Amino acid sequence: MNIVIAEPINSAFKKLIGARHPDWSIYDDSPKDKQELIERLRDAEAASSYSVKYDREIFQACKKLKYLAIPAVGANFFVDMEAAKEYGVTVMNCPGYNAQAVAELAIGMAIAVARKVPSQQHELASGLWHGASHGFQISGKKIGIIGNGNVSKRIQALLSCWDVEISVIDSTSTAEEVDALFVQNQIIYVCCPLTEGTKGLVSADRINMMSQSTILVNVGRGAVVDERALYVALKDKKIYGAGLDVFVDEPEYGNEVSAVVKEFYDLGNTLVTPHVAGNSFEASEKLAEMIYENLMSCEAGSPINIYD
Repeated sequence: MNIVIAEPINSAFKKLIGARHPDWSIYDDSPKDKQELIERLRDAEAASSYSVKYDREIFQACKKLKYLAIPAVGANFFVDMEAAKEYGVTVMNCPGYNAQAVAELAIGMAIAVARKVPSQQHELASGLWHGASHGFQISGKKIGIIGNGNVSKRIQALLSCWDVEISVIDSTSTAEEVDALFVQNQIIYVCCPLTEGTKGLVSADRINMMSQSTILVNVGRGAVVDERALYVALKDKKIYGAGLDVFVDEPEYGNEVSAVVKEFYDLGNTLVTPHVAGNSFEASEKLAEMIYENLMSCEAGSPINIYD
């Protein structure tokens, strides 16, 4: 089988592959655009890459392509899934590879915001040593989680030894149950994928349901939350704070921070990270293993981790 790794996955994958597959075509740089990706995949039967989104034009040009191993959880972020289905391309992802990393950062964000770390960092940066700020502990609080996938389950497991009460909503929950989550919980984790059903789920109305002691942590997708309504609520201190790792429109890696991200960062009650919740060394190693296993399953004719 003609397998093409159209750009570097990560250092762990490079180390894992080594010299094991001299017949694979492995590129050391990312394609600069769609046309270059098409040239690299012209004769590929199975491929892996992520920096250029796979659309109908790519599938039409790469007629031999049968399998795509996407080095991520949300493969639909990198692939036009309708086009893939139309052209008979099986898409595979890496479910749960970074769930532990995301869950740990999500909990850490809630702790940091609860203890007012963002505002203390701002004060220290301005030269002020202000040790009078008090925050609250996580233990003894009610926790709400939006989504019940791998990340949600890891958050629940990590918090199982804490004195907390956890409630979870998912796609089977009623509108009343969703509303109740915002009313009843002091810490709310957003860790669901972006779908037609979850887009805007954390609406302005639901943000207004939260109390002044509520913290919202989003490690799912930016568009699940009404970003502007959240900003206003944080700015006016209608809610306690937020931890945000994802945004509706995110800059490309290495580019300047967007105006929206900077707005949130400048708030003293918000902790902002640049979509890095899943970026741990251990997660990178797991990702490398899963991509390799996915590609090997293609060669065997029995693809695994098929993304629906």
